Amino acid sequence: MKPIHIIIVTILLLSSPLASIGQSIFEVKFIAGMTQYRAALVLFDGGTGKMRVRYYTQDKGTVMVEQTIRIENTVNGMRLTGYTPVYPGTRVRYPSYTADNFYLSRNEYGSMSIINIDDSGNTSTATIRLIDDAYEKRRFLSGFDWSLN
Repeated sequence: MKPIHIIIVTILLLSSPLASIGQSIFEVKFIAGMTQYRAALVLFDGGTGKMRVRYYTQDKGTVMVEQTIRIENTVNGMRLTGYTPVYPGTRVRYPSYTADNFYLSRNEYGSMSIINIDDSGNTSTATIRLIDDAYEKRRFLSGFDWSLN
């Protein structure tokens, strides 16, 4: 799995220098229906990671869900596959959240695109951005009640 992780991080960075293969942090944004989602994605060396997603619901206000992420090579290209949405920091299943699956591709001109097709089949375009500055990483992750070693 390690070569796949290196490939995906390289693709995401395009021309940016690779800050740390051991732990890469990204901001992911997407809209499904009228709801905007913002996520902190942490990818580790072995092609796995965690992602915390924040969004607003009418009845609960701002909520957050965490899911396990695995990088997979599929017939449709590279996929960041979400598994087991839970309440952050727990193993308690988040009952109303459907896992996310992000498909990454690059066209013949080098432009990247990312699409989320969740486990229910809902499709939305997304954006992804590397967080590479150490101070910005800490600040960004604190917004998701998260700190990493």
